[in-house]
Amino acid sequence: MSAMPELTTLLVAEPTLVVAYLVFGMIGFGTTLVAAPVLAHVLAVSTVVPALALTDFLAACTNGLRLGPLVARREVLRLVPSMFAGSAFGAWILFSVPVRTLMLALGVFVVLYALNGLRPKAPKPPLAAAWAWWFGAAGGVLSALFGAGGWVYSIYLTRRLDDPQQIRATQTAVLVVSSSIRVGLFTLAGRYFDASLLWLVLCLLPAMAFGLYLGHHITLRLNRQRFMQVLYGVLLLTGGSLVARALTGS
Repeated sequence: MSAMPELTTLLVAEPTLVVAYLVFGMIGFGTTLVAAPVLAHVLAVSTVVPALALTDFLAACTNGLRLGPLVARREVLRLVPSMFAGSAFGAWILFSVPVRTLMLALGVFVVLYALNGLRPKAPKPPLAAAWAWWFGAAGGVLSALFGAGGWVYSIYLTRRLDDPQQIRATQTAVLVVSSSIRVGLFTLAGRYFDASLLWLVLCLLPAMAFGLYLGHHITLRLNRQRFMQVLYGVLLLTGGSLVARALTGS
């Protein structure tokens, strides 16, 4: 029984996971950057990151089963090769460059991008398919460094696809690959042989499922304009979270 999470931990973690996976259910990413800063107050970061990697993998697989027919498979296949290359490069950077400096620069960029996206303006033209290599690699690097590559894939997909449901489904498929890489790395590192971590994940699954349910049903009522407003709002939150983490060192 000593492996079970403490009640005070669950009182913070359960509602946090509901909100984080409500966001994930709506747009297909954002869990780590919504939940990690809160969970870090009651759990060690070395527990938070692999736990969220595993719940993200399960959530992406669950969403993928439901949204599979809507996935733009060509876009996924374009992104995946450069995602693997970017993840390997990001792992190398992690041990070679001051990560806090990178995190601050990234956070400022994401905030400015989101604020620009929220301004009323004419729609941007579609991106050429060749950009998949750049966005896939950049997303892979940021996933390896911060667990924060989802927003990069989302920028690419929203410039390639028109239907919010198809964007969300394809984003989810990409996240299945991304989270699989992270879970594989943590498995090789032996983190999932920790019984207390697995008990924590098990206790968080109902909150994850409830958040996904809420997010899915909210998204069904959104047109593209509303969907993009929600997306930019989450990006603003994501960027602000990165800046805060860089400045506080958390």
